[in-house]
Amino acid sequence: MADNMSTGEEADGSRGTKRKEMDSKEHDQPDLKLYYFDIKGKGEQIRLICAYSGLKLEDHRFESRDAFLAMKEGRLPFGQVPMLEVDGKGAMVQSTAIMRYLGKLSGLYPMKDHILAQKVDAIMDQATDVFTGSTVLTYGLRYAIELSPEAKEKSYENYNQTVLPDHLKRAERVIESSATGWFAGTDEPSPADFVWYCSLTNMAAKKEISEKNKSLEDFPQLKAFVEKFESLEAIKQYYNKETETETTGTLRV
Repeated sequence: MADNMSTGEEADGSRGTKRKEMDSKEHDQPDLKLYYFDIKGKGEQIRLICAYSGLKLEDHRFESRDAFLAMKEGRLPFGQVPMLEVDGKGAMVQSTAIMRYLGKLSGLYPMKDHILAQKVDAIMDQATDVFTGSTVLTYGLRYAIELSPEAKEKSYENYNQTVLPDHLKRAERVIESSATGWFAGTDEPSPADFVWYCSLTNMAAKKEISEKNKSLEDFPQLKAFVEKFESLEAIKQYYNKETETETTGTLRV
């Protein structure tokens, strides 16, 4: 796909209250352009926080791996995407750092409460910890780790039976302790919620993760969190548009 515009200009009733408060102050946003593959992966959380908060985002999805490689050495500081281009010049990389920036831009990141901000940051970092094992097993050579098929199968078995459930139990306790149903106890979803929602739903695309873990059947609070997130009007509108785009082949507008 070429450059497509995924815009946050939805009906006012679907947007987060923090963003609407910023709009009332005539807040001007910079031009934002996301570079990523035509998959959800690490790019989806960026698309979703923009859709929810009303930030306009140009969503560039590489048409091929060659298109990515052509950009890799010249424009990507660490040779990786997602990359967020700001006002046609600033190249932001590393998905958590991008989410923190967009959280500040949209008003969804706690700017004045530094303790709450640390909590949001820690919850985002924990999502990375939870799924690092799966990432390393999937992309072993990227980390200078080469496993035989037998060793990889055994490692995934341990990850599915012990490592991942233990991590999810801890996440279950965090969301259970929240008075609002959002991970950091914020009134609206913080960047941490977008990160965790995408991390949990991205499990469905990983064939090596067990169906039991994917279904979250042992983690009712996490399952309720996913449902709560998907009930947000702006998120429903975004995915309705995505479905329409995939069905008709039209540009994202």
